[in-house]
Amino acid sequence: MNRVPRCLLLPAALVDPGWAGAERIARATTRPGWSGLARRAVVTDEDPTRSPPPAEPGHLRWLRGRLELLPDHAPAACAALADGRRGTHWRLDPVHLHVGRDHLVLADPARLALAPEEADALARAIAPLFDAEALRLHDGDPRWYLTETDAGRPLRLRTHPLAGAIGRNIDAWLPAGDDARRWRRLVNEVQMTWFAHPVNAQREARGLPPVNSLWIEGRVPAPPAGAPLPATWQAAGALAAGASCVSDGHGVLQRDDTLLAAQLAGDPQAWSEAWEALDLSVFGPIARREDPWRDGATLVLAGDAGWRTINVPPRAGWRFWRRPAPARLLAEPPAGPP
Repeated sequence: MNRVPRCLLLPAALVDPGWAGAERIARATTRPGWSGLARRAVVTDEDPTRSPPPAEPGHLRWLRGRLELLPDHAPAACAALADGRRGTHWRLDPVHLHVGRDHLVLADPARLALAPEEADALARAIAPLFDAEALRLHDGDPRWYLTETDAGRPLRLRTHPLAGAIGRNIDAWLPAGDDARRWRRLVNEVQMTWFAHPVNAQREARGLPPVNSLWIEGRVPAPPAGAPLPATWQAAGALAAGASCVSDGHGVLQRDDTLLAAQLAGDPQAWSEAWEALDLSVFGPIARREDPWRDGATLVLAGDAGWRTINVPPRAGWRFWRRPAPARLLAEPPAGPP
């Protein structure tokens, strides 16, 4: 019988004890499901990246390798492949920036609650600005994209993932490259157009944050003309569009973002509660070798920039004394050489 490898990706499983609290993390390591899983776990790989912002979040860095994406491919932009927007070039997200003490901070777009009719009205207001720059805006529910309409005027940008910039000062995360000034000028025009737009006036009257800027993230992967879409890229598109479980050509890849949602909300207690829920629904079944984990599991524990891969075989190996302690598995990977 063929065994299909099953892998679980857990963004924000590795968190700073200064944020989550050392006691919370310690309690997480003693949960029965995690403790049982850890008794058979073997660390197979880890990335100890220690980089100041803008560092790509660990789960995106790991996904890039697993799904065979090129350096300028954005995992989030792969949603175009699932949205029927193949042929577009860049992922766009309407966002809300709020003023910090002396800088602008990116709010989590998931909390915008932007209605389709609001998105359509905002997009129609700014579409001519993009047309003038040889760019076509595609607004949709819920994702936006850009297409370059003049091969002689491509956008030459190096962008950073929205997922890493949420809750941060955006200065270090803004696009760079030859067309950075061109893009900043265009975004400034968008911001001025939206400042007094009726949609934002109505949103503020209802106590909702205004949509006051755009985040660009790209590029969308594009295979050679006539070539089929690789299975890994199809999986990337499905994950970026919200799927939680895909077959990616390497096996079954499952992703759970409940820990990440708590981290983005800045709620350590919600992170602890999400861990307890995972202990019941996932870690316990893995430890007990229940379906769909009867044949073992690979877990990817990701943090702000690094990640750790652990393998949980269906049965404990004979070198049991080499198993790491449950707490060791949740510690950030030791920093590598500079």
